[in-house]
Amino acid sequence: MKKRQRKQPAVLGMNKRNVDFIYKYNQRKHYKLADDKIISKSLLEKHNIPTPKLIKVYKHFFQLRNYTDELAGLSNFAIKPANGRGGGGIVIIDDYINGKWITTSGKSLDKRDMYQHAADILSGVYSLDNTNDSIIIEDKIQLHPVLNNITYKGIPDIRVIVFKQVPVMAMMRIPTSLSDGKANLHAGGIGVAIDIKTGITFVDPLYSKDEIHPDNGQKITGITIPHWEQIIVISTKIQKIAPLPYMGIDFILDERYGAQILELNVRPGLEIQNVNGKGLYSELSKIGSNHE
Repeated sequence: MKKRQRKQPAVLGMNKRNVDFIYKYNQRKHYKLADDKIISKSLLEKHNIPTPKLIKVYKHFFQLRNYTDELAGLSNFAIKPANGRGGGGIVIIDDYINGKWITTSGKSLDKRDMYQHAADILSGVYSLDNTNDSIIIEDKIQLHPVLNNITYKGIPDIRVIVFKQVPVMAMMRIPTSLSDGKANLHAGGIGVAIDIKTGITFVDPLYSKDEIHPDNGQKITGITIPHWEQIIVISTKIQKIAPLPYMGIDFILDERYGAQILELNVRPGLEIQNVNGKGLYSELSKIGSNHE
């Protein structure tokens, strides 16, 4: 009598993700290629992979003596922790008016606010392991007009899950007033699925029945993502230079430069399955068996 095989689940859980994909395929020595944004950016620039331009890096507290003076008068830049997690610590500056920096969400930051935020980043408040961190100052994205019409203040990003150089699943995360202009879903951003073959957005009815943005009433489904072919080509190419066979790649669409990699992610979240109405495990297993 043949032994009955247990049916594998379609949905990928966190433990399965960690054991069967992250730990199995990604060597820990390569995690820094994604976890450290300074290393990531250097690697991407070296291989001519488009990414937002790096303006300045601060690694030590003594460098903060001139921090606010060096940023005085500057606008259209982003402040990020080099080893941040979940979008924490990222501040986007739109303008500089009367000695204060104005964020994308409309908040006004004086010199003390800016210095305190920088000190928090260096102290590791936003880092993956709560150890000392570095500050990245990079060029602010000039959002592609197609996406600019559907967002609330902030920058939508596009997450692609890639396994063994095969783009598997994609979604767009869109800022809302609830998320304070951030794209992160856990902060209140909204997710919309992207058909991996066509680059057209859709909403799975079991995830959400809303096809419009809650703040501006713009339709978020049926949109053909600009530069989708470029996104797929980069997603396929990236693992040749960053040897992490299972990863998430976050893209943004710049009006000037097209698709750019915002960051690489060793531990991409699993909410993308709910957004797409489809499990990752079965899709990844097919690829795994075909590439062994």
